[in-house]
Amino acid sequence: MKNFILSTLKYLAAMFLATGLFVFAMFIFLVAAGSFLSEEAVVVKDGAALILDLSFNISDSPRMVSPAQWLEDSLEQGRPPQLHLKKVIDSLDRAAEDDRVSSLFIKGSLISDNYGSSFSALQEVRAAIERFRGSGKPVIAYLVNPTLRDYFLTSAAETMILNPYGLVQLKGLAANPVFFGNALKKYGVGVQVYKVGDFKSAVERFTSDRMSPASVLQMEVLLGSLWETILQDVAENRRLEIEELRDLSDTVAVFDAEKALESGLVDELGYLDEVITKLTGIAGYDEAVESFTQVKFIDYVGEDNGWAKQLVKGSTPQIAVVYAEGVIVNGEGNPQRAGGDRLARELRKARNDEEVKAIVLRVNSPGGSALAAEIIEHEVMLAGKEKPVVVSMGGYAASGGYWISANAETIFAEEMTITGSIGVFGIAPNIQKIANDHGVTFDGVKTSPYADIFTFARPKSPEELAKFQVLADWIYEKFVGKVADGRGLTVEQVGEIAGGRVWTGKDALEIGLVDEIGGLNEAVREAAALAGLGENWRVVQMPEESDMDRLLRLLLEGGRKSEPLSSHDPLSSVTRLMREEWALLKTFNDPQGIYAQLPFNLRF
Repeated sequence: MKNFILSTLKYLAAMFLATGLFVFAMFIFLVAAGSFLSEEAVVVKDGAALILDLSFNISDSPRMVSPAQWLEDSLEQGRPPQLHLKKVIDSLDRAAEDDRVSSLFIKGSLISDNYGSSFSALQEVRAAIERFRGSGKPVIAYLVNPTLRDYFLTSAAETMILNPYGLVQLKGLAANPVFFGNALKKYGVGVQVYKVGDFKSAVERFTSDRMSPASVLQMEVLLGSLWETILQDVAENRRLEIEELRDLSDTVAVFDAEKALESGLVDELGYLDEVITKLTGIAGYDEAVESFTQVKFIDYVGEDNGWAKQLVKGSTPQIAVVYAEGVIVNGEGNPQRAGGDRLARELRKARNDEEVKAIVLRVNSPGGSALAAEIIEHEVMLAGKEKPVVVSMGGYAASGGYWISANAETIFAEEMTITGSIGVFGIAPNIQKIANDHGVTFDGVKTSPYADIFTFARPKSPEELAKFQVLADWIYEKFVGKVADGRGLTVEQVGEIAGGRVWTGKDALEIGLVDEIGGLNEAVREAAALAGLGENWRVVQMPEESDMDRLLRLLLEGGRKSEPLSSHDPLSSVTRLMREEWALLKTFNDPQGIYAQLPFNLRF
């Protein structure tokens, strides 16, 4: 009887708790819905300065928020504010031609999340800023303590003003991969590996405490190529010689305000109130805000429903942009992971839609599951038989990201895209030692010699590892063959540039892995040309953002109007690093245990 009463009380308590949470969620939902439905239209006053606050993540794909994702992000204080790349560059291009907009004011510091705000994406935004300048309207950037990404982007401005106590970092690029080899050994976790490609060094993080000579070589070449592009772009905008800029980086690296001004890295020193006075002289004074006449970029983006109008059915012909962003995983994935089944379904939908005349596959992925990549690539092949398929590479289109790109009719990349990495690997962890050290043992029987080949209870035998290596060799052979067929190369030619070697988009153009240097809009225009559409076409994004998606996004981002708190303290940085590495481990869900993925989780 006592147990019955206790069980009943527990049940009632759980029911009341669930009901309370549901009522609370519905209350928040209805409040946000009311705000969503009653939101007033943004008014852009004549002469307004467009304020581009960089305190957000520039993703490649529009943000889709499921109810589960909304709850998870809310409980964990959410992901950072986000705008997708095409919306950013289209809004800047629209503002350049908008007679109401007098100027562009850039401030704040970029956020990078889940492969967002990549240098490749920043190249596209820089180009849009330069087009804005080309309209004859002034562009002013205000810097306080800019990161290299911030400085690279804002160097496209006509006037760069630095806080008198600010610092400019132009110290070069460095990458410091994390290695778990010693830690896994210390705690008794065994790891066996199999791979194809001398440069496919992804397995090193689980087996070693340092980079291999091959990994060091390719990293040096990769960073060198990226750094050269940064220096070239900055030197051109700052009217400096590239060798002069390189010497400044090598000898000074971190510039105080006076040194930055003296070296030509900025145009003026000043405080924010002085910048506001300058902008008031350009845009005029608005009594309503007691400052210069202005419109926030996030509001200006929302004012234009052009992107949403392009989603209206019946607007033909259409070019579908399908996004593959994040690590490629088996199954559905999520907003941060490119699920093979989900992407295949979107490509299939675009292929079967008679209104869609061409497809642009936007890839911003370091790769992942080989099986999932093949599922996606098969749909790319089927679509290509019926309509033009163009690939636009973002920050990353490497390994599995290149796998799904190789058979497109035309491949675009930015100079700073990280691509290639044609190779495969697999890992076979086991917990025998850590289990035995804690008094846990394993035993069993089997009907066949290899019945327990996938067990985690013991290390693989040499014979078992040999079978996995045969599988890896087979997948690699298929990978190379697909690249050869798609790029019109021989298997031998692909073999010379494969082996897991990573390339920048600039170098990939020279060796035939990509066709053109250009961004997403260039890829869209190429798709329109290949489909013979002239100027009569519309862009649709897939998947489409529904009213529920917009409402959930409002719920998630409604409290983020202000600039996010900075978290540059050492503890937050280390915690974030370990969380990202753990999240990466969770993406290893290929049922065959074979992965086509970048050999490192690259961080600058």
